[in-house]
Amino acid sequence: MIPGKPKIAFWFRYGPAEHAELFHAIPQIVAELSQHAEVHYFGLRSAKPIPALLSQSATIHLLPFTVNRGNNRDKQIKTLLWLICLPWIGLQCRFMRIQAVYIDETLPLAALIARIFFGRQVAITVADFFPEIYWGQSRLLRPAVHLIRALDFAAWRRLPLIFTRAKATRTFLAKNGVLPERVVPVYDPCDFSIYHPEECAPARAKFGYDQTHIVLVHHGILHPNKGNDQVLRVLAATRTLCPALRYLLVGDGPERARLEALASELGVSDLVQFTGWLPSMADVNTALNAGDIGLVMRTGMQEDDFHMTGALVHNMACGLPILAARLGGVSEVIKEEDAGLLFDPSNAIEFGAKLLRLATDPELRRRMGHRALELAHENFDMDKVVQATTKALLTITEAN
Repeated sequence: MIPGKPKIAFWFRYGPAEHAELFHAIPQIVAELSQHAEVHYFGLRSAKPIPALLSQSATIHLLPFTVNRGNNRDKQIKTLLWLICLPWIGLQCRFMRIQAVYIDETLPLAALIARIFFGRQVAITVADFFPEIYWGQSRLLRPAVHLIRALDFAAWRRLPLIFTRAKATRTFLAKNGVLPERVVPVYDPCDFSIYHPEECAPARAKFGYDQTHIVLVHHGILHPNKGNDQVLRVLAATRTLCPALRYLLVGDGPERARLEALASELGVSDLVQFTGWLPSMADVNTALNAGDIGLVMRTGMQEDDFHMTGALVHNMACGLPILAARLGGVSEVIKEEDAGLLFDPSNAIEFGAKLLRLATDPELRRRMGHRALELAHENFDMDKVVQATTKALLTITEAN
């Protein structure tokens, strides 16, 4: 315990190791906050080591469950267990006289639970609306989705601080009754020591590509609103126009089996490589450097406007030209004909045309890739993210 300093707690269901992988600035944010506050961190265990900077700067409280993000069933079970444990964590934080709690994810009902069992000084990050992503198309579950969203918005309107990963999200929240002065947009940062350009020939060889191939690359969780089924259909439609085109799909998730079956049905299994989860972020960086075009794909749900996606940030950091769905958050950084090309996520013809344009114009790819790398360093600077986040969090610890 540090006498005279306020106390702040971080809650994150995957725990500190996974948190640092998903949001690279977390160790630095915790370290900066520890200069001004006593930091406690609550989460689940994982097989990955906790970053030294994070463990040195905070008191770590881990529940006796280990989560495997690579296993969708395990992830769902542990998420449910985490939600069940949140009331106890909230009461524990209250007992410890913690002044503020920060939940760096948009977990359904988490803000409501935190307000009930901890108190008013709760901050969250609003980005994904998971009920809509996974259950929104189900008639049976749609009433539950609407109820969860209503309860979440009722809680969010009372929060003193909300972080977003895009300015577009602040506009959306304001339309739904959240005071805009309480919303702080902070882009996803990039750790440029991990994601950066590297020699492409060895990277391509590792994944079986040579200099004749044109590799479209995308990475992330394979969930329904990523729109990869549309990508596969466009590949099938364009293979005779650009036989060298390949798709490197890095990641895993509930959609993988369906996508593999669709690729086989469309006759494009030879064009698509499903890597599954790679062992490390360094391996993901190598995979991105095997690519010629960085894809940012979503189906165009309203919630898709709320992201500065990891795929975008990391592709830009590797100097790839961007082919991106025309979404609110993405369009704040990627302008047409600057660092990439944008397409309507519901328009397969436009997507296919712009994919072919990039695939057949190496000079355009070179120019846009160079610009993307410049913009990555301008927009996703780690220190800017750390300072903006810690400054805002300190205001709610001082509010008590």
